[in-house]
Amino acid sequence: MLYADVTHFDDTDPEIHPAAWKLAEHIRGVIRAATAIPTGTTLESALPCRRRPGHRKCPGWIRIDRQDIPPYVNWECSNCQDSGLIRNWEDSPYDLRPPRRLDEPGLLSIQLTDDEHAELRRLQLLDLDSERVVWSAYRAAGRLLLVGTEDDLDNLVGFVAFEANHAEDRRRQRRLDQVIGKLEGALRTFG
Repeated sequence: MLYADVTHFDDTDPEIHPAAWKLAEHIRGVIRAATAIPTGTTLESALPCRRRPGHRKCPGWIRIDRQDIPPYVNWECSNCQDSGLIRNWEDSPYDLRPPRRLDEPGLLSIQLTDDEHAELRRLQLLDLDSERVVWSAYRAAGRLLLVGTEDDLDNLVGFVAFEANHAEDRRRQRRLDQVIGKLEGALRTFG
């Protein structure tokens, strides 16, 4: 089990310590996912396991839960034994605590592929609400679901479209266009 204090990774330089940088990025992603869902909820997130047992990618996904008093984020892989506890995440740039619940009426769910969600996690220009939508994606009944209000998803479409229009990689542009199609399809059926 990894015990981590997020403040210890503040000055990590990817050029000097690439392994520490990768671990820091993993921890930051876990914090984003855990704080984008309601406290006390255990969820199998959309984040893949970082481990490579036997030099092969672990097929597991990160299960997360968060407790606010005392504050910690607990995570574990759904397949291997990788797990950890993260402290001092409150009020960090990765703290996305939402103002709503995942089971709130009026929320739309969109099923995504793992590649599509990975592209959303790579988006650089997102406002806080869109970041919450992206990082609160979760797995249920073998499906990867993105959940948000009509306004949240409409807002996210704009950010994804901007990134797709400026993408130099055609494969990335196609994946982002697929996400836009799914988001707009859900908005049409809702409205």
